[in-house]
Amino acid sequence: MNSAKLTKQKGFSLIELMLALALGVVVTSGIVQLFVGNSQTYNLLNGQARMQENARFALDFISHSARLGGYMGCDPDADKIINTLGPIPNNNWNTLFEFNITQSIEVFDGQGGGNFNPAAVSLPQNLAAGGSVNTHINGNGIDMAEVDSNADILVLRHVEAPGGRISQVISPSANPTVLDAGAGLNFQVDEIVAINNCEQAAVFKITAVANAAGVTTLSHGAGGAGNFSNVAGSTLSAMNFPYGNAADAQGTTVGHIQTEIYYLATDANRVNNLGNPIKSLWRKTGAAAPVELIQGIEDFQVLLGVDTTPTNDLSSVNRYVLASAVPVNSVVRTIRIMVVASSVDAVTADNQLLQRTFTQTINLRNG
Repeated sequence: MNSAKLTKQKGFSLIELMLALALGVVVTSGIVQLFVGNSQTYNLLNGQARMQENARFALDFISHSARLGGYMGCDPDADKIINTLGPIPNNNWNTLFEFNITQSIEVFDGQGGGNFNPAAVSLPQNLAAGGSVNTHINGNGIDMAEVDSNADILVLRHVEAPGGRISQVISPSANPTVLDAGAGLNFQVDEIVAINNCEQAAVFKITAVANAAGVTTLSHGAGGAGNFSNVAGSTLSAMNFPYGNAADAQGTTVGHIQTEIYYLATDANRVNNLGNPIKSLWRKTGAAAPVELIQGIEDFQVLLGVDTTPTNDLSSVNRYVLASAVPVNSVVRTIRIMVVASSVDAVTADNQLLQRTFTQTINLRNG
């Protein structure tokens, strides 16, 4: 009987096994580090892109409003702009903050601790106990408890462009009639609007809207109480002059008043990846409720470029000052906006937010 020859099989030695394991650990560690590095790089680049995008959108929004600031169609004389709203016409612009077209720009310098210079009491704002003050629509004010008082508040006003062109001569006591007002302007009852031309302007409340044959009639009848109702017997002209003449409208239009208020506020109910509340740029337009525009705006400051010698032949800025320090008899020609934008979430290796300051100077329409 032949015995089978057994074949010896050799396995891995302990040393070989340990070397293989060590090499595996090195390779795995390298892959993990590469993945972590790529992830950190991605987060950093994404944070940089978000920060720059936040700043760009913030400056674009504000720049667009600033370039329209003061637009009144044909630019009437400032002393010939009246309001027909009660209870005391022409003496209560502060309570009509959302429609005060006599001031194209206002700035409230943030002082911290809930304080502004000048004091922000005239702003349309919600009350902690309910309701609101200086608002046409109750509850559509600014929640001042959430406003960052270390940042500034910027207010810019204009009449929408283009407005509705009048269809005929409008006497001071008549109801304005507007051509093609239904094609986009969408005038509604209870809205506050302005009629204006190169000479004069008036603010009134629409009490009725009638459309017929391409012409819209906007009634401004008296009635109701409070600051946002037309006073009985009030007219649309301080000089008792008509709007337009038999030949043409003389640049007379009717349009909605756009008061845009920019400010920073923090929403305690929304947090970033560090668990910190997110700060955002907000805007309130006209009588509408405020809306959040852009997250990640950490600071907002405004300087006014003034011409302290407006009577010479050089219409140029020779000083930038805080709004509370504008010299007497000077003219504001530009505004300089500074925003500090962030990545919102922590994206750096040491778990920090990215932040950067962005600045833009804007020429004012009537500067």
